[in-house]
Amino acid sequence: MVDSYLRERSSKDWKKSEKHGAGEWLAERWTSVALIVLTGWALWSAYGLMGQGYEAALAFVKAPVNAGLLALTFIITVWHTHMGLTANVLDYFPNSRALKLISALFCLVLLVAALGGIFLAFKA
Repeated sequence: MVDSYLRERSSKDWKKSEKHGAGEWLAERWTSVALIVLTGWALWSAYGLMGQGYEAALAFVKAPVNAGLLALTFIITVWHTHMGLTANVLDYFPNSRALKLISALFCLVLLVAALGGIFLAFKA
């Protein structure tokens, strides 16, 4: 029964998502690799700041390179999170526009809060 179903499908059905998913798959992998490097930098930096207090942490964030790397870490993290949430929503609720919108809004709020915190610390 399964064999007859598979034989009846045309080659167009099989190649429907041939190029669609490849870009998303690569983006997920590249953001993962970037996050490994950036998370290592963040952990190393946090270890170096341990026990130095609020002023040292604020001075760390005020350095342009550190602020830029923190912002990049948050941007890539939120992008990676958005791709993962979208993939899960599409897997389990393929026709739910409301869940896609909620996940996009969640990621947008998360990004604005993170970048806003960096901006406020940089300006302080």
